[in-house]
Amino acid sequence: MQKQLAELNDTLSGFLDQADYLTMVVGADDGTAVTVLAALQGQDRQNAADVFVVIPDEAVSAPAYLTAMATRIEAERMVVNELLQKDGKPPWPEIPVLCFDARQPERDRLRALVGYVRDRLPEGDHRLLWALMPTAFKDREGYARIVGQLVPRGDIEPWMRGLRFLVRDDRGQPFIIPTLKQMKAQGILTYSPDFTPAGVEAGLNDEVADESVPIGQRMTSLLQLAALDYSHGRFEPAIEKYRVLLAWFQQTGAREMQALVLQGVGDILRRIDQRPAAKEKYEQGLLLVADSQALIVTLNLAVALGDTCLELQQLEESYGYFELADQIATKIIHPFVKADSLEKKGVVLDLMGQPGPAARIWTDACKLCRQMEYKYRLESILERLVALFKKARMKTELNEASSELASLKGKKA
Repeated sequence: MQKQLAELNDTLSGFLDQADYLTMVVGADDGTAVTVLAALQGQDRQNAADVFVVIPDEAVSAPAYLTAMATRIEAERMVVNELLQKDGKPPWPEIPVLCFDARQPERDRLRALVGYVRDRLPEGDHRLLWALMPTAFKDREGYARIVGQLVPRGDIEPWMRGLRFLVRDDRGQPFIIPTLKQMKAQGILTYSPDFTPAGVEAGLNDEVADESVPIGQRMTSLLQLAALDYSHGRFEPAIEKYRVLLAWFQQTGAREMQALVLQGVGDILRRIDQRPAAKEKYEQGLLLVADSQALIVTLNLAVALGDTCLELQQLEESYGYFELADQIATKIIHPFVKADSLEKKGVVLDLMGQPGPAARIWTDACKLCRQMEYKYRLESILERLVALFKKARMKTELNEASSELASLKGKKA
């Protein structure tokens, strides 16, 4: 994975640095497009000399996509002008009206918008990267027309100088790259990174097997592969990887990572209905991080232990672990996990024959869910309260909870 990301970043920076090619077409599925966008954002933060314009909006239609470009530049203009005002410098002028006018020719709108940004570049050796990376293609023909404007016909036109254009094609059903090849377009690079699940897994396997890669990085890749094995139900290979990882992290003294590995093993044991063994692994992991600052790892282990003990009907232990999870979630300001933990504490209390305390905890949890707009959890807790109030014949409380629950479900529908 690290090698693939390094290759992606090297390719993007290399394209920006070279002067022989104006446009690079990136063949990408939707998931890979998100990775490319993240890489572009990272390079934008690190590169103070050049200007990045990245358009991730859906390519709904050519006029709408051009309007989305103009809207993003306008938002950037407002931010820049606030900074310029603080420094006592003149503001950027208004963007030409035609850039927003869907009735105008697409060619004129695109050139005016690119020209507006290019004219704002400071003096010196600065380049402008214009990246069209739509997260979805709704109008392929319209998008292709826009891309066609970024391909030189013969010599590079004056308005293109100092520019680099990065455009996305659909990796699964390419329509830009084949057309450009058929046109024998000049000044075009093509690049197809593979961040599909299969591609990522292949890359991770390559890193693990590559002895030139630092051992720590190889272990990180192995940990990701173990998680992939688990998610695909390949439990035996996952266990073998976790054994290697546990030995390595024990050797290096990385207690938090040992705990993370033990949780992975526990998750597998729980999936194959070996809950007592899973509980033992979780407890070993919790012991390793009990006096550490690895609160996220501790939180995840506490939740896993609470769930496992609940499944084993070890109710007092389950409540204790959910209480620990509640406390940690409060400390690290994680309201969603706190709401989850409160619901489960109420479940345990209800099973222990304490409906009153359970109702009070669930009522508090509902307040938190409303505040955080955590509708899924709110609906689940309200269903529990409706059942409890119905059983207890608490008509007023039942009517209130039922009414709110019906309203929630109506909005969701």
